[in-house]
Amino acid sequence: MKILLIGGSGNIGQRILREALQKGYSVNSVQRNPGKVNITNPNLTVTKGDILNEAELAGFVKDADVVVSAISPHDLGEFKQAYKNLINVMEKTPSKRIIIVGGAGSTEVSPGVRLMDSPMMSHIPAEWHPAIRAHAEVLGLFKASNTNWTYFSPANIIEAGERTGKYRLGGTNMIFDAAGNSHISYEDYAVALVDEIANPKHLKQQMSIAY
Repeated sequence: MKILLIGGSGNIGQRILREALQKGYSVNSVQRNPGKVNITNPNLTVTKGDILNEAELAGFVKDADVVVSAISPHDLGEFKQAYKNLINVMEKTPSKRIIIVGGAGSTEVSPGVRLMDSPMMSHIPAEWHPAIRAHAEVLGLFKASNTNWTYFSPANIIEAGERTGKYRLGGTNMIFDAAGNSHISYEDYAVALVDEIANPKHLKQQMSIAY
């Protein structure tokens, strides 16, 4: 299987890249700056490209079996435009799968109440709020699209840690442990995402994860 990975040099993207290669997948990591990917592997191709160029993006998508997008919202305008381009391209082949590394803000912390609309937002730095809402906008775009999407929301806290291979999955809900914490490592998030590539169970759905 050929994976097109967008954003393969970020905190989550680089873990997805390593996990996919470890599982024997062929990966094309498209980067504005290919030098940011410092992995060498016979199954890895690193391609210079700009997904804000829709025509260029279409060529990358054409050669892939599944697309994984791990774009970070450093520039909110570019972030949203990149996803609009992806949707435009992927609607031309609506059976082709795309998995989006999403945000936690759109997951429900109680029935019908998303984190981004809950009192929990007051404990999150204000400068993070625009990115949280941008991630939720992207989910809305995919829900309204004719694409074969999976939107993968992390736990409330996601950070570098161990690769245990153990995790729990949910849907639109945020997953908490017995102490009320919601946490996952980048490494185990990557394990679960690559598992979803192999065994798709959340087509045209949001999925969530935590320990």
